[in-house]
Amino acid sequence: MTAEVALLNKQAVALAADSKATFGSGMNIKTYDSVDKLFNLSRDHPVGVMIYGNAEFMRVPWEVIIKEFRERHGDTGHATIEGWGDAFFDFAGQFHDFSIRDSEIAVFTKTAAFLRAIEASALVNRSLEPLISDVESRRIHPALADLSEGEFLRNFPDLMQRYETLLHSRIGDRMNADIKRQLPRLLHRLSIADIETVARSGLVVAGFGGDETFPSLVNLETDGVIAGRLTVSPRSESHITVDHPADVLPFAVRNVMISMVHGVDPSFLDYSLTVFRDLIRANGDRLINQFAKNEQEKSRLMHENAAMSDDFISVFLDYLRDYIQDMHLGPFASTLQGMPPDEMAWLAESLVHLTSVKMRMSLGPEGVGGPVDTAVITKREGFKWVKRKAPIEALTGPGLGKGD
Repeated sequence: MTAEVALLNKQAVALAADSKATFGSGMNIKTYDSVDKLFNLSRDHPVGVMIYGNAEFMRVPWEVIIKEFRERHGDTGHATIEGWGDAFFDFAGQFHDFSIRDSEIAVFTKTAAFLRAIEASALVNRSLEPLISDVESRRIHPALADLSEGEFLRNFPDLMQRYETLLHSRIGDRMNADIKRQLPRLLHRLSIADIETVARSGLVVAGFGGDETFPSLVNLETDGVIAGRLTVSPRSESHITVDHPADVLPFAVRNVMISMVHGVDPSFLDYSLTVFRDLIRANGDRLINQFAKNEQEKSRLMHENAAMSDDFISVFLDYLRDYIQDMHLGPFASTLQGMPPDEMAWLAESLVHLTSVKMRMSLGPEGVGGPVDTAVITKREGFKWVKRKAPIEALTGPGLGKGD
């Protein structure tokens, strides 16, 4: 897991990231507390980048790609931060002569997250059709919209055999002809779906483009190169303007930071709204059951009651949003918009530390922790470290630091 945050106002961008990373699964887990997730993308231009999720792109560490991009293209300016993001991913997509095997591993990593669901559908339903229907309702990744099932099968014949063998070892004789026929279709739909899995990497590019007076940020995610297609899609962005003077954007583990800024935990809010809606609906249904004259009237009134309860929740949510804006988001943004860069760095670091403390006090693995790296980016002074883990020169003598 990872906790990262970007704070923006008209003067600067402050970036902060934790240093903990966990590798492996089950009983074979190894955790490190000194992983770099925040980097300077150019020595000549005010741009930085943070990574979260999968630490590798097609089996190549992001750190290697970022530093090679900085050396080869870091001195080439771009008019906007979106331009920096596009240039970086163009470079990443051609960084190495990625083989069919590399692409197949990317597809397997993405689809293997659904192996238990595939097994369960085969055992319970004796068919994969229910799972296929669910996946087909998902959004297709824009970069993979033209990848037909036929082309997918031609590109990854070994993947089909691998899954057939793997599934047969799990369900035995229940691996019937229908499941074998449905499996290629399911794997194709899983591969082209725009879904978050352990295979996905996220990058946050922030700073100032050459034509930008105020800072901007773009958040991009990728599943790698699949059948020759670079799967990159924007997730969020922020552009500071006179009318939009400040912003705070958490990434990866977000709930603690959102709770701090919004004044309420988002999962608690979702749960409360669900319970409130169900109570309204149940009370209405109770009265309908008691007073409805016949089954036809009961059915009509229950349908109207369901719609009315949804309307009540919608109005209630509007009131909550106004309250959150007036009492929490508004004051936070007002404070942030006038905050000097060094104070922004302190606040960004504090938000990541709060996430670490919350996870330490919760059951389960501590997915956030270690030192917090913090940097500030301004238009004229560029990328400046505020706090960073010991640079490699502390171990090997004078030279460029590992985050440089």
